[in-house]
Amino acid sequence: MNRRLLARLASRAPVDPIILLMLIIALMVFTLFLIAPLAFLFLSPRNVVSMDYLKSFLDYPYMTLSPLGDEWVISFEEGGVKHFIFTWRNYGIILNTLMAASLVTLFASIIGTIVALIMARMDFPGKNILRVLVIVPLLYTPFVNAFVIFKFFGGNGIISAITSKLGFTVEFQDIAGMVLAQTMMFWPIVYLNVYSSMLQVDPSLEEQAENLGASGWKLFRTVTLPLSLPGLASGAAIVFIFSMEDLAAPLAFKVEDVISIRIVREILSSTTILELSPDAVILALILVTMASLWFIIIKKYVSLRQYAMIVRGGRWTPRRFKPSLLGYIFIYLVLVPWTIFSAIPQIGVLIYAFTEQWIGLLPSGLTLDNFKYIFSEEVTLSALRNSVVYSAAAVIVIIVIGVSSAYISSRVRARIAGLLDLLSTIPIAIPGLALATGLIILYGFSQASTAWPLKYLNPIDYSPALLLILAYAVRRSPFTTRAIYAGLQQVHEALEESAINLGASRSRVLATIVIPLIGLNIFSGALISFVYSVAEVSTSITIGRIHPIDEGYAPMTAVMYEYLTGGYGGGNYIHIVAAMATLVLTVQLLVITLTNIVLKQRYAFIGV
Repeated sequence: MNRRLLARLASRAPVDPIILLMLIIALMVFTLFLIAPLAFLFLSPRNVVSMDYLKSFLDYPYMTLSPLGDEWVISFEEGGVKHFIFTWRNYGIILNTLMAASLVTLFASIIGTIVALIMARMDFPGKNILRVLVIVPLLYTPFVNAFVIFKFFGGNGIISAITSKLGFTVEFQDIAGMVLAQTMMFWPIVYLNVYSSMLQVDPSLEEQAENLGASGWKLFRTVTLPLSLPGLASGAAIVFIFSMEDLAAPLAFKVEDVISIRIVREILSSTTILELSPDAVILALILVTMASLWFIIIKKYVSLRQYAMIVRGGRWTPRRFKPSLLGYIFIYLVLVPWTIFSAIPQIGVLIYAFTEQWIGLLPSGLTLDNFKYIFSEEVTLSALRNSVVYSAAAVIVIIVIGVSSAYISSRVRARIAGLLDLLSTIPIAIPGLALATGLIILYGFSQASTAWPLKYLNPIDYSPALLLILAYAVRRSPFTTRAIYAGLQQVHEALEESAINLGASRSRVLATIVIPLIGLNIFSGALISFVYSVAEVSTSITIGRIHPIDEGYAPMTAVMYEYLTGGYGGGNYIHIVAAMATLVLTVQLLVITLTNIVLKQRYAFIGV
């Protein structure tokens, strides 16, 4: 045998059983609840769908190059008032989704980059207040914030009521309204990512460019923006994915011809594999394919560019300067009003929650009855209890796979560590509706639904609780995993090596050295994962709604969906839903305060 090979084999240390156990646990969870469901999603249409059937997706209602509708903007005059209605020419479900997501991504990228540039490079009075306002749209209030935007911009909305006094009205309908709502909700994701990138740009690069004659727009276009592309690309990719799978804006603006709504409608109307339309599976497959392609293209584009810094590992003070007169005008007459306006949906949620009705321009009837209803009605009380229990159980699983994934990724020098790092991060880029569809097919309709012990994951024959908990764990684990990984980067390996050399086992090193040192990272990451699990929408309203909500299995967002769509009681329950969203908002604010002020950790919003 080759001497070099013998030496290599002899030098290899035996496999640590604790690391091996951690690897098995993490890979098993990701295989069963991420890889396998997505694989079934790709394979399930193969035996039931013919080529002719697939060709039907090239025709209406899925896509058409001869769109329905004659105009993008309808204008007419009535009673001396000029009316402008922004609408949408229907290109079919698939093209509508792709076009709308692209527009939302474009608008969010432009707005987010402009705001990030101003916040990162300029000093002006009121900047600290504005820094708080720009993240308000990211405070998650399931469904209701989109309905508030409809209240302002939809038919007979508040904006039209105000501008009619000036002789014109502005109204958004259908997908045009959906694009507006999603832009208002998602642009801060791009802002935070670009802002973070701009703070890491070496100031000497911009100073050298200025010495060579670049300034203003040319400096931004040739130096600042290219060096900020990693943040812009990651933010844009997440906005694109979120737009495609969003349900709140389509529900608010009564949009039916988009992929997310069609998938949910198909799943909720099916109880057996015979009833589940192949359309839902194929649309979910298209959703995850488009999201993955966009993610890969963005990642590839960024990786092809070089982002070198002259100073490596150094500290610097980011460049800041006073705006010009034109800059002050833009900040106070454009940026500040837009930022305040973007925060209105969250404010509107509170208005709905604490009032009896909001029919006209102003709400009426200040009340706490909406909250009393939540804690007295069995359906809503059970839903709140379920969301807390499911999310708390999911957090336990998240901590286990988070510690395992982060530790192996940071400590093990092997290819499997890179694979595990990818698996622990990629759930953010996977549309929740696609994953939920795959989970339902695999554990509800396939042979796995009858195999012990996997049969207890079947959400149709048994409680959906177990599958929901594991779905939450996979979907929201990246927040905890990245927080733990950041903590491990600050713990030198020499501490562990010294303990092992003194006879401590790997388990004792983890229990007495590693975990105590990264305890705050684990706790803060777990809190963030808990909040986003409570507010999880995609898996909750699909898996959690397989059983009727009065059976007591549904989580909170599934009940909110039923109330908003009139599926429960047949009435308008927007005020009740807003009260439930306010509870989510309150928990999130408490977690942000605890994470940032008490634990001194950075709160991780989705995508940043």
